[in-house]
Amino acid sequence: MSKSLRRALAALVLLGPSASAQVPQTGPTVQGFLFGDAIFTEADGTAPDGFQLGQIVGHANATLAERVLFFGEVSLTYRSGSYAVNMERAILRYDFSDALKVSVGRFHTPISFWNTAYHHGLWLQGSVARPEAVKFGTSFIPVHFVGAMVEGRLGNTPVHYMGGVGNGRSANGVGAQDGGDANRHRAVIVSASVQPASLLGFQVGGGLYLDRVPDSGTGATDERIWSGHAVWDRGPLDLVAEYIDVMHDPDDGASLGSSAYYLHGGVRLPGAWSAVTPYVRWEEIDVELADPVFGGAVPDYQAVVAGVRYDLDAPAALKAEYRREKVFSVDRDAFFVQASFAIPIGGQS
Repeated sequence: MSKSLRRALAALVLLGPSASAQVPQTGPTVQGFLFGDAIFTEADGTAPDGFQLGQIVGHANATLAERVLFFGEVSLTYRSGSYAVNMERAILRYDFSDALKVSVGRFHTPISFWNTAYHHGLWLQGSVARPEAVKFGTSFIPVHFVGAMVEGRLGNTPVHYMGGVGNGRSANGVGAQDGGDANRHRAVIVSASVQPASLLGFQVGGGLYLDRVPDSGTGATDERIWSGHAVWDRGPLDLVAEYIDVMHDPDDGASLGSSAYYLHGGVRLPGAWSAVTPYVRWEEIDVELADPVFGGAVPDYQAVVAGVRYDLDAPAALKAEYRREKVFSVDRDAFFVQASFAIPIGGQS
């Protein structure tokens, strides 16, 4: 039940109503979701332990006309003594057909399965946190993308595609360039996945991202990122494997390559224990320390994650997670307990 509800919410968050399912509207139809979480942390190192309020996230999905949709996502996050409000996504889309949908705005870059399957709002994902390579705030991949996208399904095939052009990374490699592309070199992305109807819950796919970005010196670097994933999310099983390769080719030096992968698996227990989902994950990042874009800010990383999720009767969940990490060759242990929730809000103007 909980997994089906999460899928339904994710479909609305990601796609909105399909063009074929829409009927003429007498006014805009708006559906909203409010997500939030609170977490207790006990960890080695200098990071603060104790209780923390996680992100409060608002999603709004509006059908403005029969084929015109808008999606917005705003987050409220505690940072250094105050709360920061951020526009995470703002997407205006026109559906010509199931084969062609055109969008403009601020997206989560479709260069990683996790980055487009699980958004802000941690109730949607099974684990406490994202894999390190695709976490919000990382510079390993460009998590956000400002530009234009086309997407759709190729005829009656199980192939789904996305393609876009937009602004590249900001100068620090972390955020998107919302105010325009400073170096006048647009980023280009293409991705595709195969989702056979006969194997509901299975998909395999990947993406390619190309850009020219400012580096930590005085020059610029050509960037190429490619990724591949395989997913099985059906019945009690939730299995995800993903690999990401980042290649940087600076004007004044040799090409440098970094890579990351993770293997995530969860299984919902049967019968009276069906609210309980144990999960494990192995993840690794291998970074060239001389990389001119990362500038030493992205460490080599390894982690073994083990946890359990308990779904309440309402759209709320409790998670407990142990994480054994190696960061810059330093081992550390961390334990987390998280409560997360989702509140659907709907109506018609």
